[in-house]
Amino acid sequence: MCSTFSALAQDLDSLELILNTHIEKKELKPKELLKIYDDLSWGYLNSNFDKSVHFGEKGLELSHEENDKDYIATFTRNLGVAYYMSSQFDIAEEYLSEALDMAQKIDNHNLEGRIYGALGNLYNRQSQYTLALDNYLKATSIYEKQENKLHLGRTLSNIGVLYQKLLNFDQALNYFYRAADIANEMNDKMSLASIYISLSDINIDIDREKSINYAEEAILIFKEFGNRFSEVDAMLGLAKIYYSTDDFNIAQKVTEDALQISKELGSPFLISQSYVDLSNIYYYQKKYALSEQAAISAWENDSTDINLTNNILYNITRANIFLGNPEKTEMYLYKLRDQLELYSNNEYQNALSELEVKYETEKKELKIIALENEKRLNRMLVTATVALLLFALGFFIVRHRLSRSRQKLAEQKVVQLQKEKQLATVQAALDGETAERNRLAKDLHDGLGSMLSVVKYNLPEMKTGVILEKESVDRFRKAVDMLDSSIQELRRVAHHMMPESLIRFGLKASLADFCDAIPNTHFHYYGNEERLSSKMEILIYRSVHELVNNALKHSEADKIDVQIIQEWDRLSLVVQDNGKGFDSNTRYAGMGLENIKERVESYGGKMFISSAIGKGTEIHIELKPDNKKNDNE
Repeated sequence: MCSTFSALAQDLDSLELILNTHIEKKELKPKELLKIYDDLSWGYLNSNFDKSVHFGEKGLELSHEENDKDYIATFTRNLGVAYYMSSQFDIAEEYLSEALDMAQKIDNHNLEGRIYGALGNLYNRQSQYTLALDNYLKATSIYEKQENKLHLGRTLSNIGVLYQKLLNFDQALNYFYRAADIANEMNDKMSLASIYISLSDINIDIDREKSINYAEEAILIFKEFGNRFSEVDAMLGLAKIYYSTDDFNIAQKVTEDALQISKELGSPFLISQSYVDLSNIYYYQKKYALSEQAAISAWENDSTDINLTNNILYNITRANIFLGNPEKTEMYLYKLRDQLELYSNNEYQNALSELEVKYETEKKELKIIALENEKRLNRMLVTATVALLLFALGFFIVRHRLSRSRQKLAEQKVVQLQKEKQLATVQAALDGETAERNRLAKDLHDGLGSMLSVVKYNLPEMKTGVILEKESVDRFRKAVDMLDSSIQELRRVAHHMMPESLIRFGLKASLADFCDAIPNTHFHYYGNEERLSSKMEILIYRSVHELVNNALKHSEADKIDVQIIQEWDRLSLVVQDNGKGFDSNTRYAGMGLENIKERVESYGGKMFISSAIGKGTEIHIELKPDNKKNDNE
């Protein structure tokens, strides 16, 4: 039996042969059979979804018969990962959540960490980056406590991929280098290959040869281990390098090979990614109809990844610009706008920043726990002192006062640490929101906006020397008008995300423009006009924007006054309306005012609300100005 069981280290075909022999001769014990099912279900994840699920279900059935709780949780996890690999995310999440509950109940911390990692991958693929990072960090905490370097390195690499998707390359490289050090130490070639894919992509515009070497090395490693899923990922990375440098023939051949393997694997995500890369290649070759068709094929296969969907909509939009289809261009432009606004959702950005702060401030959490323990100790001392009252009244008084003093000091420290943590979280959220708005506004205005403008100015030249029927002239003018409307809408969205006047001319000019555009809204600015730090200017601008919008939407006001007074040691902002008001003694209506209050307090400021039913509303914000010379952005 030992010689038979040692065959588990062989390839998957050998394991299946052992299994078939057992079916005939019944040679294996239940534990040995469960181990084979586990190896097969996990081993086929990257090459054969049907077999992975088949052996996972067989193992789950046997583990229930044996009442083996560890293997029940393991096979439930395996099935969850298999369905995730085939883009069946709802089923995958159900299995993984069930497996996590089991692992926690039986205190299997190693399995618990691996399930957190799998959930992180699941949410990462669905572009739910907040949930992905939360689960990755939970897995990281478990692996650090267990000193499990192998899975710690792989999780750090996955976090790097998450930040790479968000275009935060400095943070991504930080995680990749940490993961690479661990992979080299553990001789984990598969993890190194995954890191090589990301480093290849980051180096495309920096060092083409290095980028190619990374991709080719990753392909060789994945072929060596039979990981076809990741092999396709590396092939698409290599194709991207070639089409980025106009080697379209090589790029197309590599991408078509990747598409063929993806179809054999039955992976909707990889098929969609392959079609997107083909769409890019066709576009750069000016084959616009083929580019549009490939992008549509990508969408039909998988539209669950936000970054992939953005690329698909962008390709369909720009292809139809050159195909002369203004109606389709406008339709897909609106779809792209909606997708980008979803991507820049404030709650998502804030929550992501909060997770990083929460993880990085773990030492402060430990301090708070220590201080709470000190409070409990002091209460015990007080009780003991009371018991000794009959023996030493004088000693009791001294001891009691000392105990109360320590307790009060501990409580003050707890409150102070909690407040510092809260302010750090809000500040990190503001930084994340501002950076993302800047990037999206620039992409919209400088990228797609410029392309639409060029098309607009070239359209009249197409008409030169051509005699058109009246109906054709009307259609041509309609197309130009629709293109104008598209450009104006695009600029409106970009301006809303980050007003150019605020960046170039400061608060006074940008708020004057904003208020002038809104009927019955008046703006007054008093005091010096010295520029503040960009963070504070954005805070004030967003606060005014939200307060004015609240007045327009909720108060039914026909007059709104916005006033700013800036002095060397204080800045006062007042937004007043003559609307229907509300009872200011109750909790603020909605989360808008609460969000503004938190942001103001993160800068050490205060917000006061004065309102009553039928008497309008006045919001007063007081801040201490921070000079632009101190701005480190």
